[in-house]
Amino acid sequence: MSLSAIQQFDIFAQLVSSGNIITSARMLRLPAADVVDAMDRLEERLGCRLFAMNGNSVELTDTGHKLVTALGALSLEGQERWVTGLLAGDGDTENTGLDAGAEAEQDSRLAHPPAPQDEPPSLPIEAEAGSGGFSPLLPPLETAQTTVQAEDVADLAEEETAPLSPPDTPVEAIRPEPVRRILLASHPAIFSHFQEALVAFEEASPDIGITLRLDSLDARRVEELFAREEADIAYFYALEEPAHLNSRYAWSERISLFVAKDHPLAHKDATQAEDLAHTPYVALAPGNMARSHAEEALARCGLAVGPALLETDNLYEIMKQVQNHPCYFAAFGSMARDFGKMPGIARLNFSQGLPQVQVRQAVRPDLSNDPALLALAEFLFR
Repeated sequence: MSLSAIQQFDIFAQLVSSGNIITSARMLRLPAADVVDAMDRLEERLGCRLFAMNGNSVELTDTGHKLVTALGALSLEGQERWVTGLLAGDGDTENTGLDAGAEAEQDSRLAHPPAPQDEPPSLPIEAEAGSGGFSPLLPPLETAQTTVQAEDVADLAEEETAPLSPPDTPVEAIRPEPVRRILLASHPAIFSHFQEALVAFEEASPDIGITLRLDSLDARRVEELFAREEADIAYFYALEEPAHLNSRYAWSERISLFVAKDHPLAHKDATQAEDLAHTPYVALAPGNMARSHAEEALARCGLAVGPALLETDNLYEIMKQVQNHPCYFAAFGSMARDFGKMPGIARLNFSQGLPQVQVRQAVRPDLSNDPALLALAEFLFR
């Protein structure tokens, strides 16, 4: 699909918002390959790399961060004027079929993503809402190890219904500067569960600002953040209540097992552990927290996964492996939801009942009596 510069920037905005190729494709109702292709072509237009990819997750590069900051400082009219300048050499903007070279380029990018940055950028974006063909830039909501300002999430949620301010009115004149700021850390896959509550809290408490830290968190990582005063409230995954971290149970996410739709086990009413004993297993990369949680939980219910046939965080590669080989894959949370919707994939019915991974909330111990902090913790928890 050949897209105009404006359409490519719409996709760019969605990728910044979600931090995930599959999620962006679903929101835009486009094939994931078209989303990747659009970013390839936009980067070619600008002559610089905007995103670093890690599987289906994307993070802004330093250059991408500078572009977001620069565009966020412009009025909507200024954004459109800048983007329209790219249309001079745009060529045909009609939808056409992908040629073999474009398809090969997409497969190569999905299969060999560039390494993520050591320190992904923070995105305190002050973007204006508007209408028309170009969407204002949006903050990343699910990108791992990313910090954003929660009031920017509120801007996004209100975009469809709130009356629009004049294009040249600075955001600072509309929203007062918070007098208190709270650091909220969360695993990216957990954040979507309380995103709306977070927006509602900030609307009701304009004097409190919330800085989000989206990172892969377990109990040990949360303790480290609390000790360095880099988080005040944290949501994290655990198999049970941690011994050395005061926290409370929020909800659970069930682990799912996946095979190809034409796999013999996909048609069984009840799959048992012995059915998988000799079935190859594909897994996320070693050290991935989601993999370690899933494997430990499965072992507790009698399913030892054994050596992995493939180890990668690239879900596209895992999908192809599961589709084309007699193997299975374990996942939970948003990853399981996305993977289960991929073509040619089936979810197994496991007779023993699949284990669950807990989501827990913790408050920094030295702030456990802070009224504003407790108010936010309770508001998000209900």
